[in-house]
Amino acid sequence: MNQFTQFAQQVQSLFVGMTPQARLLSVLLAAAIAVSAGILVSGSASGTQKTTYLFDGQTFNESQLSRFEVAFSTAGLRDWERVGSRIRIPESTKGVYYKAVSDSKAMPDTPFSAIDEATSGTNLLDSTKLVEARQLNARLKALSNALKTMPFVEEAYVNSDQDRTGFVANRQKTASVAIRPRGNVPLTPAQARHIMQYIQKSVAGLKAADIALLDLASGQTTLGEDDPLILEQERYYQVKRQQEMDLRRRAKELLADYGDIRLEVNVEIDPTLSEETNRMNYDPKSTTISAITSRKDSDSAKNPVAGRPGTGPNATLNQSQSITTPEQVSKAKESTESTKQVVGSTLTSIRKVGLQTKYVSFSVLVPHSYYKRIYKKEWDENPANNGKTIPALDDAAFTLLKEKIETNIKNILTAIIQTSTPGEDKFPRVTVGHYVDFETPEPAPPSLVQKALDWLSESWQTLLLAAVALAGIFSMRGFVKSAPTSNDSAFEKGFDIPLDDALDIDLTGLDDEPVGSLEAGGEGADSNPLRLKTTGGDVKKDLTNMVRENPDAAATLLRNWISGTKE
Repeated sequence: MNQFTQFAQQVQSLFVGMTPQARLLSVLLAAAIAVSAGILVSGSASGTQKTTYLFDGQTFNESQLSRFEVAFSTAGLRDWERVGSRIRIPESTKGVYYKAVSDSKAMPDTPFSAIDEATSGTNLLDSTKLVEARQLNARLKALSNALKTMPFVEEAYVNSDQDRTGFVANRQKTASVAIRPRGNVPLTPAQARHIMQYIQKSVAGLKAADIALLDLASGQTTLGEDDPLILEQERYYQVKRQQEMDLRRRAKELLADYGDIRLEVNVEIDPTLSEETNRMNYDPKSTTISAITSRKDSDSAKNPVAGRPGTGPNATLNQSQSITTPEQVSKAKESTESTKQVVGSTLTSIRKVGLQTKYVSFSVLVPHSYYKRIYKKEWDENPANNGKTIPALDDAAFTLLKEKIETNIKNILTAIIQTSTPGEDKFPRVTVGHYVDFETPEPAPPSLVQKALDWLSESWQTLLLAAVALAGIFSMRGFVKSAPTSNDSAFEKGFDIPLDDALDIDLTGLDDEPVGSLEAGGEGADSNPLRLKTTGGDVKKDLTNMVRENPDAAATLLRNWISGTKE
């Protein structure tokens, strides 16, 4: 403390001993040092610090941004900036910001973060209903987070419930979705259907008719439908829109050299979703597949009755016999045939993919400035036109050039048209025209005053330092001019007083007084006007005082002293 007091006293004594010019100069220099130090500190804190975006530039919704702001404010962090839907933070203190987000439990939502949190927080002592309620809440929150990631959705709220009365196995389920579109732009019918389809496939056993979608921007509620015809129509228009977008993209790429063209595409789709044909043809001749043939022949003979029975007559040879009737013989034949035949046939099954493209048409408008550029290019490339002035584009030349360009465009676009309809198309598929593109006037350059104001707004700190420095320099210059000089040339020349005028001055008694000072006499000032009384100090100082009082007497005295010394 004593050292600080001594230092303050030294500074105070030094400041008091300065001349007014030196005091002003010291104040200005101190102000310049303070201002420059402030500028350096502010520049190092804001302009020169390298920054980055939170979570690698990820975009967030309003609720997440609000949670981040609360987390940063709680942690006392101030060097962050909100840029649209992102947050920019200093790169050097990136870890501090992430720690603040983690401590406040404001981590960004992911589609399955709610489910992970619900499953990790279960306990064996929890009841079954409590666990089911937590899981249902986690699933609904996961659906909401998934919908928030869509580019046209700002906020999403999903709710689901089921009929719990009775002992019915298949309970009726319902779901409701509230969507706040980004920018308060109402949802299109296609976007609404896509959201409802996602909800239907995410909840088991949920029907499309049991889903309600509320658009918070328009206040309209859209109900789902289970009508198969509506689903088929949606598929038809979806294929049509997809093919038109694809053809528009391909045509834009092929016609990129024709300037800022205006292109429209129309695609007509065959409404047949699918086609299957079965055909059976019968052969005129049958085909035998099995044949069975059986035949039976039988012969029977009957001997006549003759002679006596017994061994006696029959065993003796050469006995007379009696002539009787001849024996009776019968023959029988039986034949059976069985044939199984089938008629030959040919079965043909054909299945075709539906929703084929039937008709494609292009409408192309070429800017009028493109014709002028092509006309100038062809004129410059013609060797016969060297040194000639290009004429204006008249109607005849414009018509010929237009026909040529239209033919080229039609040939280019016709190559990418693929239709399933056979035969010659009698209607034009490509229509080419032109539009007048008026040249937009170039924006006026900024005025001299505006430039000066912009330059001052950017360089006011440098100008302030320069002004302080110049003020110090001019103060130093005035201080140097007002300082006492050590030049004694005027004293040596006797202040240019003529010697004859100095002879009339009475110098009697100037050196008689042993002690005193140079003073004027009182009443006898005429006889003794001036006396030199030495004080024992510096003679030069005494002479200086005498010169101020009576320069003529001082000059004469000095001349006499000098002349007496020379003698």
